[in-house]
Amino acid sequence: MPIEINEIRLFNNVERLVSLHAPSGYEIEVDMAIKDIIDCMGMKYTQDSAGNIIVKIPGKKSDHPIAIISHKDEISLMVKRMEENGHLRVVPVGGLHPWAIGETPVELLTENGIVRGVLSLGSKHVSNESPAGDLKDGKGLTWDRMWVDCKLSPNELKQCDIGPGTRVVIARHRKNIWEIENYLCGYNLDCRVGLAIIFEVGQQLLFNTPDQDVYLIASEREEIGGHGASFALANLPAETAIAVDIAPIAAEYGTKNSDRPILIEKDSRGVYHAATNKHLISLAQKEGFEVQSAVVTSYGSDSSIAQASGHVGRSCLVGYPGDNTHGYEICSKKAIVNVTQLVTVFTHNPLSNLTS
Repeated sequence: MPIEINEIRLFNNVERLVSLHAPSGYEIEVDMAIKDIIDCMGMKYTQDSAGNIIVKIPGKKSDHPIAIISHKDEISLMVKRMEENGHLRVVPVGGLHPWAIGETPVELLTENGIVRGVLSLGSKHVSNESPAGDLKDGKGLTWDRMWVDCKLSPNELKQCDIGPGTRVVIARHRKNIWEIENYLCGYNLDCRVGLAIIFEVGQQLLFNTPDQDVYLIASEREEIGGHGASFALANLPAETAIAVDIAPIAAEYGTKNSDRPILIEKDSRGVYHAATNKHLISLAQKEGFEVQSAVVTSYGSDSSIAQASGHVGRSCLVGYPGDNTHGYEICSKKAIVNVTQLVTVFTHNPLSNLTS
């Protein structure tokens, strides 16, 4: 049966997921949306003690199962301390840099709802006596120079249950999708696009049984070390783990923001499975498109982390190209479709030779 990706459904799910809040370890909003997507697919899921949501799709065979993984969480901030004037000092959770977002509306997540604030630097019409003064002279921006201002007193903040450990995320309205030409732009394309992709793959497998058992994993806490996927893969029989994630565009990697998916050969956690990558290149060519290969630094994925931990034998990453990764990201819509196509095709034509 030919594979026809439902692009409307795919991008509707991207738009639905991208504005949700899911700082690492506090991923309830995305959990609820994913469970609803799975329910609408008519499939069953489990959620393990690490927070991963897992769907098993039975294949024609069960001797060499495949895991397809994308993470739920986003880079974010956490309140470190409250000052006497009510300013909240924050630290990053994951690879979020202050110069990537600057001053911006934020939302603080509490048990009683959302509290609004502004990530701030202070007035710019100042000398070097003020916090923003030497920034005007080119000094680097670091988190210790920024604060969240909610215009609430310390007592009012405490009444809102805000204090050390409170999660802080970019305000929801700033997460909405922005389109330029045939590209999606937004803060959380890493990795809400990946989630939409793996569940579109799941939709395809409802109508065309995969060669091997497939586990779809919406993983927890990837941005702070890949804890969720490592836990899941330690407890599942998968032999091959395919991470679906954003892949960085940079001149040093020779990658381009085109319709060509990116296969990572090596990242900061180790090397990916060479034979699987070669097989994916061949499958892409048969589907009528090319892929890019890259060796990257300052990067890791659920699959490479799990492999480094000894929890899966073979790992690979099929990436959708992205400018401005861990910032205001820009991704080719056609590349997103091609990644979906490639991963789906792989489930029907997995690598049969288990040698490296």
